[in-house]
Amino acid sequence: MGDPTFGVLGPLRVRGRGAEVRIGGPKPRAVLATLLLQPGAFVSLDMLIEVLWPGGAPRSAVANVRTYVRALRRALEEAGVATGGLSTRPSGYALDAAPGDIDMSLFEQRLERARAERDRGDDEAALRRYESALGLWRGSVLQDVPSSVVWDPVVARAEEARSAAVGECLEVRLRMGEYAPLVAELRSRLAEDPLREDLWQMLVRALHGAGRTAQARAAYAEAERILAAELGVEPGASLRRTGEEVNGYTGRRRPVPAEPVRQLPMDVPDFTGRSEEVGALERLLSAAGRQPVVAVLSGPPGSGKTTLAVHVAHRVCHAFPDGQLFVDLGGMSDRPREPADVLAEMLRGLGVIDSAVPGEPGERAALLRSRMAQRRFLVVLDDAAGAAQVRPLLPGTGGSAVLVSSRRRMPGLPAHHFPIGVMRHDEARALLGAIVGEDRLRREGADADRVLAGCGSLPLAVRIAGSRLANRPGWSVGTLADFLHDERGRLDQLQTGEMEVRASAELSYRHLPEQAAAAFRAFGHLTGDAVPGWLVAVAMGRPDGAAGELEALADEHLVEVVGTDRLGLQRHRMHDLLRCYARELAEADGAGVLRRRRLQVVDALIALARCANSAMPTRFLGVLGEPARPTGPAAEVAGAVRARAVEWFETERRLLVRSVESALRLGDVSRAADLAIELAGFFDMRGYYGDWLRTHRLVLDAMPEPAGARAAALLRNLGQLHLYQDRYTDALESFVTSRALFARLGHPSGEAVAAVGAGSVHRVVGDLDAALKEFTDALRGFGGAGDPHGEAVAHNAIASVWLERRAPDAAAPWLDGALELSRAVGDRHREAQVRRRIAVLHELRGEPHAARAELERALGIFDELADTHCAAYVQQSVGELCLRQGDAGQASALLVDALAVQRQLGDRRAEARVACLLGELHRATGREQTARRYFHRSLSTWRRLQVCEQAELVDAKLRSPC
Repeated sequence: MGDPTFGVLGPLRVRGRGAEVRIGGPKPRAVLATLLLQPGAFVSLDMLIEVLWPGGAPRSAVANVRTYVRALRRALEEAGVATGGLSTRPSGYALDAAPGDIDMSLFEQRLERARAERDRGDDEAALRRYESALGLWRGSVLQDVPSSVVWDPVVARAEEARSAAVGECLEVRLRMGEYAPLVAELRSRLAEDPLREDLWQMLVRALHGAGRTAQARAAYAEAERILAAELGVEPGASLRRTGEEVNGYTGRRRPVPAEPVRQLPMDVPDFTGRSEEVGALERLLSAAGRQPVVAVLSGPPGSGKTTLAVHVAHRVCHAFPDGQLFVDLGGMSDRPREPADVLAEMLRGLGVIDSAVPGEPGERAALLRSRMAQRRFLVVLDDAAGAAQVRPLLPGTGGSAVLVSSRRRMPGLPAHHFPIGVMRHDEARALLGAIVGEDRLRREGADADRVLAGCGSLPLAVRIAGSRLANRPGWSVGTLADFLHDERGRLDQLQTGEMEVRASAELSYRHLPEQAAAAFRAFGHLTGDAVPGWLVAVAMGRPDGAAGELEALADEHLVEVVGTDRLGLQRHRMHDLLRCYARELAEADGAGVLRRRRLQVVDALIALARCANSAMPTRFLGVLGEPARPTGPAAEVAGAVRARAVEWFETERRLLVRSVESALRLGDVSRAADLAIELAGFFDMRGYYGDWLRTHRLVLDAMPEPAGARAAALLRNLGQLHLYQDRYTDALESFVTSRALFARLGHPSGEAVAAVGAGSVHRVVGDLDAALKEFTDALRGFGGAGDPHGEAVAHNAIASVWLERRAPDAAAPWLDGALELSRAVGDRHREAQVRRRIAVLHELRGEPHAARAELERALGIFDELADTHCAAYVQQSVGELCLRQGDAGQASALLVDALAVQRQLGDRRAEARVACLLGELHRATGREQTARRYFHRSLSTWRRLQVCEQAELVDAKLRSPC
């Protein structure tokens, strides 16, 4: 068989009469490339215009496209290439070609044949087919044609198919015993992509098969180190089994595997219809294997996309043994969720601890793909805003499947698309019968058809209408049909498809009892998140609860119970479209009522946040509001909030952040500041730096000028965040401004807290005299304010300066005082911090065993308090101690883990220090190449931080002889 006529797997190529044909001009070449990437498919003029003029098309764009197509047709005909397949259609074009005429189609055909031979067990034939398929690739797809985002999905699928084919071909060669040539090829591929566990596994197997057992063991150890350092994870089960097979290596104790994650909401028990869609989706999702499968359900609001997605997910969940994730993307809300936040939630669902979740969205997406690559998960992404929101959440390889629901079509996603419209008449009738009863439906069949016509067979409208009838046995179906008929004139006047749902919502709302109607309107004052019942009562302005009203709304399918939160409280959610209608009703009550009710919600959250802060396991070094006894519905849950303070903050985090924004929209900066200040301690503990920065920055920007205690507290908190993230100039500026504000207000405790922050900046950058002065000032301030917690902090800070000066005897009395004060006030977190410094003192005195014992005590306290951040820093200290004592094995394990955690936390100074320590460790044990890699990493980080002295020290280590 000769070469294909058209080639896209490399530079764009056309062959005619046995020779290459030159297609002149970048625009005709781009048109041809677009048609070839979708052979036989309709390519619209709009798509071609987007490819040719991505920055904005000229007025003559349509005429120009037609000119380019004519020029393309003429060039092909002159070269003897048949152009019968290039057809003009209304508003677009298509290029029909046989699979053998386009190299990409021919590649797919040959790849399928190779897989068929492999599945039959004929490895020799399969290898020939794989090599024949891969031989069609001459480079990257269309590498000599300017790229277009329009092509991205097709190009990505092609590149993924090539990658999969390479891996499958390597597996076949491995089974055939081609060990020696495979080793070199696998090492070359790993140099380009060192995080591919499947390649590491094949390398270990190839080395082992070739009788090079020692090298196989070394390769597995290298894989283990790289995965730990770069991703903060251990090898997957498959690679781990291979490692154990070649050398019996079990490594250090591993955690007990977590149970598979099961996040699917409850399936609808009376699910009816959609049989064709259900069958097609089941077949598609269950076929996920060599590559991930993505399916998108798109359609108008109320068409039942979420119900269908959850139903199908339950039917195929057995095919995904590693678990199912469910995420509400909030696409229809005022503020759809950011992919970065969703990635963090998904990673936590997969067992990644808070401190190991990367800070950058791209790194989070990479970690998600890595975690899913070796396992089979089903992911349901509900209510997506668009392709840009979904794309970072997709797996890259492996056997997982993703089911997306959205109001919007998303042709840019590499997915199978299922448009979901209204139900067929027979399906809608069956749904109505399942709700109200088949007997009743048969008796009043003609009127039932009128009801369905009034609902437009929209599933949400049918379900709402059916619930009306089911809960009112005294009504006839005809009564409801007549009512719907009266609404049809109104529906005809509406301008968007969403209005059908609003009419259905109005139909239900108008028949609610007075208090249930008030509860419905209350959801218009709340965000789109699931909320506890007490908050609905607050938004209603009722002093008692709203359980009965919520039950009535649930009976009418106007809200749903979505589960029980960590405090044991039921959470209720209203469909976003219904909530939009509730907001319109709430706004009709008048601006004054609207403002008062929404601020009542903010006030209740501030009061409970202060309750929670009074019971937190760690004492935040900041200025918080004075706790007061909550009133009204919030008082009923105050005890539970105090008992499980961290869990409450975690449960309500999104609601709390949005409430800061809500207060600012209402123009109440003081309330927004109060709530933001109460959230800082929790954000500090859990590392929610994005929420911390956003809330504080928004409030400060809303202030005409920073003045008053609120501004001073916000600036102090912002300085702490800057310090964590190595922005030392910004941190010092915030602390100094905060201290000056507190001083003008006559607030000695606040002034002392800001002074501790400023001293910490001076200590980190090496100005120890300035640090000691600030810490001493802070001690006087805390003493004058009668704050023993603050005094403990100041004692510990002063000791840190003497330890930096390597003067243990001068530090000892300060540490004794800090420990005594911490234990006297019961601050175990501060006690652990002091013990970490006491360990440094013991080491300076040449007492390594005593130092190790103090670090273990500190680590135990942090583990008890579930403070993974501080525990990671103690683990780093233990690793450094082991290294200095000559225990290279344990030091390596601890420092590699610490490096991964510090990278995720964004502590670049700690990352640079640990990388240098690992370089020294590997050089001492004879692994010079690995040592140099770590030294380079440390040097690069110090230079980015502009810490010249440390950079020069590391550079000297790189230049020194082995």
